[in-house]
Amino acid sequence: MKFPADTGPCWADAHLDLAYLAVNGRDMRASVPADAAHALTLPALRDGGVRVAFGTIFTELGGDPATEAVGYRDSDDLEGAHRAGLRQLEWYEEMERAGEIAIVRSKADYARALAGESALGIVLLMECADPIRSPDEVQWWHERGLRVVGLSWGHGSRYAGGNARAGGLTPIGRRMVEALDAQRILHDASHLSRAAFDDLFALSPRMVIASHSNAAALIGDNERHLTDGQIAALRDRDGWIGLNLYGRFLANQRRATLDDCVAQVMHVAEIVGFARVGLGSDLDGGFDRMQLPIEIQSPSDYELLLSGLERAGFLQAGGTRDGYAHANLSRVLRASGCL
Repeated sequence: MKFPADTGPCWADAHLDLAYLAVNGRDMRASVPADAAHALTLPALRDGGVRVAFGTIFTELGGDPATEAVGYRDSDDLEGAHRAGLRQLEWYEEMERAGEIAIVRSKADYARALAGESALGIVLLMECADPIRSPDEVQWWHERGLRVVGLSWGHGSRYAGGNARAGGLTPIGRRMVEALDAQRILHDASHLSRAAFDDLFALSPRMVIASHSNAAALIGDNERHLTDGQIAALRDRDGWIGLNLYGRFLANQRRATLDDCVAQVMHVAEIVGFARVGLGSDLDGGFDRMQLPIEIQSPSDYELLLSGLERAGFLQAGGTRDGYAHANLSRVLRASGCL
């Protein structure tokens, strides 16, 4: 399904758990009712001008595979993790056959999607690498469309510590980094423990992004948020950072607002550069509209971010509207060689 004629800014959103929501029962092809608790479906993205999204393959270590579509027992449960990841990959492929999305496998695919000449472009991002049973499988996943990988979710993986589980890269994790680099797959640092973050930067010379992370300096010093030093390290790799819209990652003990979003972007941009920031919304990633910023209740509200950034001096500091909405991320994808 192609996009209607351009009526506003087009967006590239670097983090959406589309398949996770689908395999857990949401009808992703339906419009969102005005009174719904959720905000995210494929029509909602089209209505909001989102033309490219990083669609995740998200699996949960420690989940019950008997009752949870994304769960697997532990890091030794190689087959359970693989099944959970493959189920989501197959959903994206099913949606592509139905004409609802177009999996982005090349620069040409990306350009067509951003221009509105194809269905919603999906760059496949694996959030926790446990579905890849060994580094020898990386090429197979790449052939199926995988272009971005975060080695760990919060609970960690057999490859790396996560933001809620201490530890750096494991021995097999080091092999995994080498295998990902060989396929020019882009690294996502958003859920890595700080030790794993440091290990990744020491081992791999390639570009790294943080698809959906905010600044610890503004929200609190836990390992889910980036320190100013980590933000600078991403800058030094010519990387990119996407704003996460989850309210608890924007404000403490109150409802988040547009001003909180703008403060995060401006803080990060002052370190990483105004051409290395954008949106990684994580919209509906395990939370509902009440946990979004008050003013941003759907993708159709993303344009308010641009207005807020303009008022805060984003343009005067060297940023651009198109850069924040899509062009900064587009540059990263071209420069990284992952497409």
